[in-house]
Amino acid sequence: MQDRYAGDIGDFGKYGLLRALCGEDEHGPALRLGVLWYAFEGDKEQSPGDGRHTSYVHSKRGGRFEACDPGLLTIMRTIVCRGTRSIAEIEKSGALPHDTRYFSCPLTFRAMKPGNPRALKRRTWLAAARHAVEGAALVFADPDNGLETPSVGQLTAKGPKYVYYKDLEFLQDGERSTVVYHHLGRQKHEQQITRRLGELRERFDTAREAFALRYRRGTARAYFVLPAPGDAALLRTRAEDLLRSSWGRNEHFEQVVYE
Repeated sequence: MQDRYAGDIGDFGKYGLLRALCGEDEHGPALRLGVLWYAFEGDKEQSPGDGRHTSYVHSKRGGRFEACDPGLLTIMRTIVCRGTRSIAEIEKSGALPHDTRYFSCPLTFRAMKPGNPRALKRRTWLAAARHAVEGAALVFADPDNGLETPSVGQLTAKGPKYVYYKDLEFLQDGERSTVVYHHLGRQKHEQQITRRLGELRERFDTAREAFALRYRRGTARAYFVLPAPGDAALLRTRAEDLLRSSWGRNEHFEQVVYE
């Protein structure tokens, strides 16, 4: 996550999903949320459109978004129109529950030599991240690019833009649900998502009930939900409610079924 993306159309969907999964409802109690921003600094390879998808907040174009979560849209509109877009602003805005635990320490290898210094930095960062979200029932990992890819090692300059399976192993404790952001490639989105679900289910016992939601606005992206055993039914039910709501009726979100 980078400050320049705060408040864009992808952010709106992100917080809408987390509010739906964590909020108290007729199905069960609120789940305390922990957010690991995987805050990244120093990316020089920026597309001209990065972070600029904010027209959804304006009243003439916001109807199909406002129907999904009016309160959230108001918060995002305020942040965008004030020009105060940042991770820190999101944390204090009320976009996520008031008792959310955040970890916003940047993960970057800027000016660090490859090898042991970077390995130590990543280990130290992960330990601090796990400590920061102690007590959270659901942890959201928000890397720039998503789940690991074979072409990018975790200690390379771009390694901090990914969450690695070893990260998830370290962060999970068997009783905590996890949601992971993942940026999709340009084509064959369903195949990408089902392949990743297969990898997660093979690697993690807690991923046996894993499912994925694709967000269709702005850049194509998916959210992988790895429920803790005690919360699997609750999270699936809340995801189903989300898809029956304006989020699904307006085709912002859809579930990708793993066969």
